[in-house]
Amino acid sequence: MEVRTHFHNELNRVFRDVITMGDMVRELLNKGLDSLLNANEILASEVIEEDQKIDEMQMKIEDECTLIIAKETPVATELREVLTVIKIANELERLGDHAKHMAKRAGKVSTEGLKIAGPTLQEMNDFGCQMVKEALESFLELDSAWAKEIAERDNFIDQKYYALYDKLIDVIKEKPYKAENLVPLLFLNRYLERIGDRVTNICECIVYSKTNKHVELN
Repeated sequence: MEVRTHFHNELNRVFRDVITMGDMVRELLNKGLDSLLNANEILASEVIEEDQKIDEMQMKIEDECTLIIAKETPVATELREVLTVIKIANELERLGDHAKHMAKRAGKVSTEGLKIAGPTLQEMNDFGCQMVKEALESFLELDSAWAKEIAERDNFIDQKYYALYDKLIDVIKEKPYKAENLVPLLFLNRYLERIGDRVTNICECIVYSKTNKHVELN
């Protein structure tokens, strides 16, 4: 009993690190988009630098999980929980990369293009960050039903993605001379769409941890 208590204490500490990492990622996504929409290259530099901290947090969490496996020899449900932590940290690190990609475009996208795409990109980012927040809350509760519900919300982001994609393509077809300014927004649109995909992956990990079943959500 004492050994299992120690195991759960160690695991809860890593859980808290994952939540901290999630908060860092959501802040970075907001900053990355802000730097893009406002052509703020100073803020963009901060985002690129802070992404390194996300990478370091992922490695820290993986090291902690490795030690837990080595020292506590978790089995069954316990092992699935540890593996879930590692997978979620990996998805969060990739979300940090999306923020960095947006920041790298700061000051390099036309004002006209941002007027067309900006509101939709903002909406996708806000919705996606809320999904990240709730997915990690469902992770703490190991609430697989909640995780499934959150994953279904990715449909909203997908709809926004396709609508903006079609809108940009239509403008490019009508005004080919604007293509050079608008094509980068197709990639930025994709980065924002991927937030929902990453959260869906996190939700699949939660369901696996709780039920021991591999599922493909959404």
